[in-house]
Amino acid sequence: MGLDLRAGREAGRLGSDPWPSWSYTGFSLFRSRLAHHIGIDLPSMNGFGGEGDWASVQSPLRHLLDHPDDRGTLSVDQAAELAPALEEVLAEISERLGPGDDVRWDYDVRTGTDLVALLRLCVEEGVPVEFG
Repeated sequence: MGLDLRAGREAGRLGSDPWPSWSYTGFSLFRSRLAHHIGIDLPSMNGFGGEGDWASVQSPLRHLLDHPDDRGTLSVDQAAELAPALEEVLAEISERLGPGDDVRWDYDVRTGTDLVALLRLCVEEGVPVEFG
C-alpha cells in the first residue's frame, strides 16, 4: 500500500497516463529531501510536528510539501506552478549525485519525473491531481 497520484478526470486513468507511486515511507523521504534542498526544516513545519507557517514559504514546492499523503488534490493552478519548480529541483539534486550514488534517489528522480509529466498533463486537461 502506498501513495498513487493520478489525473482527476471522470474517465479515470488512461493507459498512457504517467502514474507516479511511492510507499508512504518513500514519499516522506522524497519530500524531506526536497524540503532540505530549498532550505525548509520539515519537522519544524505545521503538519510535521512543528509550528512553522506554510504561508511564509515562497517556493511552489509548498503545494507538495504541505499536503496530506493519502487524500486530496492539487488544483490546476497549483500543478502549473509546481511542475517547473519540481523539475528544476530534481535536476539540481541529480546533478550533485553520480550514477549509482544513491539508489533511493534514482527511484525518486524517475518517479518525480513522472509526477512532473502528470502535473503537466493535468494542467493541459484542466483537471486536478488526485492523491490516493
